[in-house]
Amino acid sequence: MSFNLTVPQIFSWTIQLSAQQDYQALTHKFLDILAEIPWIDSATAYEIYNHERKKPGETGTVHELLIRRFPLDFTRNDEQNHNNLLDGLDHSADLNLSAPDESGLYTWAIFSIKGGGGPERAIHLKGAFEQEMLELLSNLRRIYRNLVILHDTKERDMLTKLPNRQSLDARLLEVCEHYSDYQIIDKQEEKSSWIAILDIDYFKRVNDDFGHLYGDEVLLTFSQLMGKCFRYNDFLFRFGGEEFVVILNLASQATAIAAFNRFREVVANYHFPTVGQVTVSIGLTHVNGISMPSTQLDNADKALYHAKYNGRNRVILYEDMDALTGNDDSGEIELF
Repeated sequence: MSFNLTVPQIFSWTIQLSAQQDYQALTHKFLDILAEIPWIDSATAYEIYNHERKKPGETGTVHELLIRRFPLDFTRNDEQNHNNLLDGLDHSADLNLSAPDESGLYTWAIFSIKGGGGPERAIHLKGAFEQEMLELLSNLRRIYRNLVILHDTKERDMLTKLPNRQSLDARLLEVCEHYSDYQIIDKQEEKSSWIAILDIDYFKRVNDDFGHLYGDEVLLTFSQLMGKCFRYNDFLFRFGGEEFVVILNLASQATAIAAFNRFREVVANYHFPTVGQVTVSIGLTHVNGISMPSTQLDNADKALYHAKYNGRNRVILYEDMDALTGNDDSGEIELF
C-alpha cells in the first residue's frame, strides 16, 4: 500500500499536466498519472451538464443532469445512464467518500471539479484510500482544476459556454481522421458523421431593434435549445457571431436531415423573450476522411448560403445542391 512519493515525482506530474495543449489532452494525462498510483484500481472522468427546463404552465424550473463519461466515443451508440453515479452525493462538496471498511480504508472517492467555463467534471476513483492518500489526491485535483479553468477560458465561448472555433478545428480533425481509416461506402444509408453550420436569420435586426443585450439573450437561449435537442454524442460549437456548428454522429443521411429539421422547427416555434419568433437556416454536409476539414466546413457554408438565398428557415444538404441550383433567383440576398 505504501507509495514513496518524492519531490521529483511531484514536479514531474506537474510538468506533464501543465504541458498539455488542450482540455482533452490534459484529462487523458491526468487519468494516466492517477493510474500510476498503486493504491488506485481505476480512475474515470465524467462531465456533468445541468440543464434547466420549465414545465408547461409553471414558472419554476426543473434541473436535469446529463452525465457523460470521458472520453466520449462518437463511433459507438452506447449511451449509458451514469446519473446514478452521483445519486445521494453532496454536490456542494469537493470530495465524496464511501463508508470506511473494517480496516478504516475508503473504497471509492469522487472529486468534483467546479469553476470552469464548461460543464462540471467529476473524477471517480476506486481503490483503498487512507486519509494521507486523500490529501495527496486532493492536491493533485487542485492542480488539475486550475488547468481545466485555464483551458476552458481558451477553448470555450464566454457567453454560451459552448466550445469555440478553436475547439471545433481540433474536434473536426479528429472526426475526419477517424473516417480516413474507416471509409463510408454508402453515405446515404450508413451511420456516419455530418457537419452543419446554423445561422440565426436576420440576427442583425434583433440587435438593431432590441439592443445587443437582447441579442445576447437570443444567442444564449439558442445554444440551450441546441443542448436539449441534440444527443450526448453530438458535438456543439459557437462558430462566431450568430453562427453555430453541430457535428452530428452515427446518423444516416435521412436521420441527419430529419434531426436538423426538428431543431429548426423547435427554434421557429419557440417564443424568445421580448424578441418573439426567431428562425434558423442550416447548411449540412457529410464528413469524410478524404477532403480537408476546412473544405468540408466550406461545403457546409455553401449549403448555408443556399438556404439563406432560397428563403431561410430551411435545411440544405450540400450534396443535393447540384439538383437545387437551377431554382436560384438572380436577385440580391440580404444575409443578415
